[in-house]
Amino acid sequence: MKPKIIKLATIFLLLLFIGAGCKKNEIEIADESIVVDNHPGVEVYKTNGNYFNYIAVSINETGQISRQPDYTLNDPRIKMDKKGRVTYNSRWLLKSGYIVDMEAHHNDAYTNITFQEYVDYHTKNGVVMPSELILPRIIEKDPYIKFYHMGCLNCKLKEFTLGEINQMIENGTLEEHFEKIK
Repeated sequence: MKPKIIKLATIFLLLLFIGAGCKKNEIEIADESIVVDNHPGVEVYKTNGNYFNYIAVSINETGQISRQPDYTLNDPRIKMDKKGRVTYNSRWLLKSGYIVDMEAHHNDAYTNITFQEYVDYHTKNGVVMPSELILPRIIEKDPYIKFYHMGCLNCKLKEFTLGEINQMIENGTLEEHFEKIK
């Protein structure tokens, strides 16, 4: 009987240590009451990796950066969380695993540069991070598995909560309101 108890205790302790050592996902599921609209646009997408806390840039046909962010601590898209970390408040994770984003483009490439690092660079140097530092840090040039867009400047205003968008995804009705790009 003692060997059985020792084996069970060993298994229990092993599971306890494994559970304690696992890093929890720090990305929070978005508040479903947040409202987004189509002026100028909103994107819904799923990526082939976890790029949620990283900046995206657009790359042109010649391999140069054609669009990059200009985030600072004064930017309304940037905020500090309760732990003093820089976060981007125009991108939300849905419980379905999709992401809603106010600034994504279907031709974006993701870097391994966090919003924190990007803002810190701008704060320290007074300028955005130069292309020469960003280009070698691109980790994914084709990140989107699925990509949907809704928006224009002259169309009728449409507003949805993140909960409604999640419901569209679950019901298979997202394409009734969003154009499928990929």
